[in-house]
Amino acid sequence: MIVSVLLVAVGGFIGGVSRWALSHLPGATTGTWAANVVGSAVLGFAVAAPGWWPLLLGTGVAGALSTLSTLARELGELIRAGQRATAARYALTTAVACLVSAFFGLRYGALAFG
Repeated sequence: MIVSVLLVAVGGFIGGVSRWALSHLPGATTGTWAANVVGSAVLGFAVAAPGWWPLLLGTGVAGALSTLSTLARELGELIRAGQRATAARYALTTAVACLVSAFFGLRYGALAFG
């Protein structure tokens, strides 16, 4: 049990610091988009991994890195500002990029862990 908690904590630290760093990218939504796309790839990779890797990478890193709540807030702000088309593009590109990223993460994980 303690090993599981430590794995999630270490992964959460890595993901949280990465999320913070990405939040400083230029552009209002760039950091959130990048965090969610990278988080999806990491989660896909973690699903294919054996043993303790899913705890470290999936629950820890991907859980702390990706952020649906910030995506929802940003979409709400765009809609409230009357930028409905921008919000729709942002939602669509995020969904597609995250699915593609997760797919490639899963494929790479399957190749790496056989």
